[in-house]
This record gives sequence, structure tokens and C-alpha cells, in this order.
Amino acid sequence: MRAWEPMKKHPNIYVYETKKGKRYGVRSRYKKSNGKFSEWTKSGFLSWRDADVALKRFEVDLANGLVGKIDSRNVSLDAYFTNIYERKVRLKIWRPITARSMKNYYNEWFKQPFGKSNLQDINRISYQAFLDDISAKGLAELTIKRIDSVMQMIMNDAETNDIIFKNKLRHMNINGKAPKSQSLSKEDYEKFMNYAKEHLTRYNYCMIYMLTLGERRSELMGLKKSSFKFEYDKQTEREICGITFDTGRTQDAKKGGPLKTPSAYRTIWVYGEIVDLIKEAIEYSDNILKNKGMEVTPDHFLWLNPATAKPYHPTQPSALMKRLSERSGIQVHPHLLRHYFATRAMANRMSSTETMHWLGHANIQQTADYTRASKDGALNLFGGVEEDVKN
Repeated sequence: MRAWEPMKKHPNIYVYETKKGKRYGVRSRYKKSNGKFSEWTKSGFLSWRDADVALKRFEVDLANGLVGKIDSRNVSLDAYFTNIYERKVRLKIWRPITARSMKNYYNEWFKQPFGKSNLQDINRISYQAFLDDISAKGLAELTIKRIDSVMQMIMNDAETNDIIFKNKLRHMNINGKAPKSQSLSKEDYEKFMNYAKEHLTRYNYCMIYMLTLGERRSELMGLKKSSFKFEYDKQTEREICGITFDTGRTQDAKKGGPLKTPSAYRTIWVYGEIVDLIKEAIEYSDNILKNKGMEVTPDHFLWLNPATAKPYHPTQPSALMKRLSERSGIQVHPHLLRHYFATRAMANRMSSTETMHWLGHANIQQTADYTRASKDGALNLFGGVEEDVKN
């Protein structure tokens, strides 16, 4: 390849030698409508003035949107999703778990019926028929909304980047099975926890007990020995413990990674029985490492497999609770305990703001969405207005 030398005082114009003498070329880097950068190059000009004229024409076309613009008639849904996926992964806009989820949703639901279709050819009638069809398969309404959100993301991006004039698929009619109840009565909660206390080791029981504080499973499994701070509160004359959530462990980040949102980084304080349980759990995990001849460091993960001294798999609480649910007859999973905490906090008239910070929510509406109607909440509400509604 011939060496191009940039010309002084003539940006983007280059000169190079050929057997027939000097020739001139132009290079100009620009951003295409799909967000990717490209380079326009042209060579063989006999003079720098000819090269400059060609460059000026290119710059005019670029300013008028005639260069690098994707023609939606020739862009398939497959191609455009791939562009979005690669960009968001490359720029780390999507976390690994989000990228995997998006790709799985796309491949499972959209690739076969729409993947080869051009963006502008996907219309409301065909897309509504698709949504109705998957609804008839018995999918939950929330699941269908998640599926639809992937298509909306693609179409909104295409509209924003002028690939299509308008996202014609907004505000579709979505049906599906009602979501599973996320409510748990106080009686069932107590029965489940009593069964867990009787049938689990103190170490595993502490794991389940800590989930009743409302943290996410990934936050629980990311706890380290250094996550806990013990103090004596002189005002109440009792020992308290601060629990700091700053690491999450998921299937995609088994060695630990960032939390779900910035608001998830927080410290909560507890007292009573759970403080003793935490101390026991820390001592037990230290002994697991000692028994394997391993160093006990302040930042080792709290939840270790006694047989290997390696951190439990991030799904360990779910596996434990599944067995407990089958044997106790009460279906409980980690996220249900998070809903239960939010519901009890609201039923007992706790501060919405304090509850929001405790759960690591970004806003109060998220906290409100986690609460469920309960008998105790209704009775508390009635107690507050009873005098005003008496005949």
C-alpha cells in the first residue's frame, strides 16, 4: 500500500507517489446513523484542487444526511438488533446479565417470525397477531410485556436514529395470565420460618433469616466478613450491627460484581436475635477456611460450602428454599421475602423514604410497587379511621 502523506494546510487531503507521478486522495471519518464510525476514501486525483472539490461535495452530502444513512427498506430486524447488541456490549451500556437476557429473548421470540423482515415492513396487524398468539400459549402478562419491551427497544432506537420515520408498534394490546401472587400472610411466613429453624443448620438458617431483611439474593450472596460492623448503642443499651451491601454475586459474576443500581449501595442496621446469628455465621465461615488450611481474610465471602470452602453458588438460597417449600407446604422464594418485607413495613406505617433506602430502591414508586394488600394492613388502616367512620 502506498504511503499517503497529509498535505499541510489542507485537512483530509493526502499526496502519494505512483509510477506516473504524484496523485492525491481524500479521507474523512464520519458517524453513520447506526452509531458506528466509518471512513470515506477516494483517490487518483491529478491535483489537490480536484481532491478538495470531491471532499467539499462529500461534506455537503454528509450535512444533508445523504451519507451513511441506512435505508430501512434494506435493513432487517436481525441486522439492526445485532448493531444495537454489539454497541451496547462494546460500550458496556448493558451488564453481562442484561445482554444475555436481551439476546435470549430476541432469539427465542423474534428471530423466527420477524428476523428477516425489513424494519419498515413490520406492521401493527402482524405484530398484534404475534402477541395474541403467544398470549394463547398461556404466558403470563408480565412475561409478554418483557418480550414486547425488546421489540420496543429496537424500534425506538431505529426511530431515534432516523432509520424509520416512526415506531408504529407503540401501545400494543397485551393480554396474558394474571401474575402469580407475591403476597405472603403473616401466618404462613411464621410457619415457614419455624420449619426452616427446625430443619436447617444454624448457618443455613441464618442465610434464610437474613433474606427476611428484604435484600436481593445477589446482595445476600455478595456479603463478606468485612460487610458487618458491630457496635454497642448506649442509648438503647444493646448491640447493633451495620450491614453494608456493596457487592453482588450472580451466575454471571460468581466472584462478585457491581450491584443492580447505584441506589442499591447502602448500609442497614439491625439488632436482636439476628446479630447473634450473624456472629455465629461469621465464626462458622472462618472455621470452614481454617479446617481446609486456608487463610482467613476480612474480605472472604460469608457463605461458603463446608465441603470445599469455596463460596456457595449464587442460587444456593433458592435451592434451600425450594426444598423447604416442598416439605413445609408453603411456597416461598427469596424475592417473595423482599415483597413481604416491603408489605410489612408499609402495613406498620414505616416511613416510605426509609423503606425505600432500606430496600435499595431508586424511588418511592418502586417501593410502592413491591407492597401487596394484606389483612394486617387493612386492619391497621381501619384502626386509623375507625372513629371517623362510626355511625
